[in-house]
Amino acid sequence: MTDKWKYRSVSLRNSTYSKINKLQNILVPGLNLSCANVVDKLVEDKHSNFVRDTNNGVTNEKTKEYQKA
Repeated sequence: MTDKWKYRSVSLRNSTYSKINKLQNILVPGLNLSCANVVDKLVEDKHSNFVRDTNNGVTNEKTKEYQKA
């Protein structure tokens, strides 16, 4: 039985779900990911980039201001 404390669900637009399906085969070459794995991979990649950027300071592209987190 699934551990209800380990997983959560989200609602997605049909167009977003279709994009996830397209990414299943191309996100990791040679490996067919599940929809959940695609979302996990994208979030982890984005989060690690965010953490790296906040440790080095972030540039706001709209105002070109330098901000230190």
